[in-house]
Amino acid sequence: MLTPFTNVKGVHMAVQTRRERARDATVLEIRRTARDLLVQQGPDALTLRAIAREMGMTPPALYRYFASHDEIVAALVADILDEITDTVAGAGSDGTEPLDRLVAACRAFRSWSLAHPREFQLIFASSVDGPPAGYERGAPTAPDADCGVTFGGVFLDLFVDIWEHAPFQVPADSDLPESLAAQLRAFSASTGDRLPLGALAAYLSGWVRLYGGVTIEVFGHIGFALEDPEALFEAMLADMRRLLTTPPAGQSSIDSPGASRR
Repeated sequence: MLTPFTNVKGVHMAVQTRRERARDATVLEIRRTARDLLVQQGPDALTLRAIAREMGMTPPALYRYFASHDEIVAALVADILDEITDTVAGAGSDGTEPLDRLVAACRAFRSWSLAHPREFQLIFASSVDGPPAGYERGAPTAPDADCGVTFGGVFLDLFVDIWEHAPFQVPADSDLPESLAAQLRAFSASTGDRLPLGALAAYLSGWVRLYGGVTIEVFGHIGFALEDPEALFEAMLADMRRLLTTPPAGQSSIDSPGASRR
């Protein structure tokens, strides 16, 4: 991989012109300004007029750098997805036991979300009418699809590692409702067919619990019952650990692969 410090002989390295550097700096400033507005005032503040005012520009001048308002929001979404992906992936890379790494990744997701409620709102808490502007599936202004795929892939990769390390108890494919199995087969094909359908269902169920638990905590919807939901979150992780270490039926935990390493 080339870096700024790579010595490459015989290869012409393109050098940006002053105008190109100035344009890139302005694009970066627009993205940072949009995030500042998001953090300070929420997603509704992400208007062309507000961004231009903070930049000391006119709204039409922004079109020299972004084709539309949706494109600015899409760029912001991509930036935030990259950040949270790096955070979760970093937490999930420490240690040798895949289940421990998954738990660390879940905790990192919760910690980041609580520290960045406005960003979480933009990315994960879209309105009932649809996802955030510029983030519609297949939309020409949507952020690079690799961002979302990479974020989801962090948890899926960890789940695959857990399964390969020590398979856990899941329903047989034939025991799943066909309407669910058909959708799981399509999802499995799109992600490399790395898990049996039952394990893939467990992965999705785990994500629903994680996302749901973090969402109600970020928006304070559990405050009617708990002053500090961390204990409930940790109980959820303990339950997840129990489910993911339950050996397949007819196989004891002593006989399961990797048992001696747990």
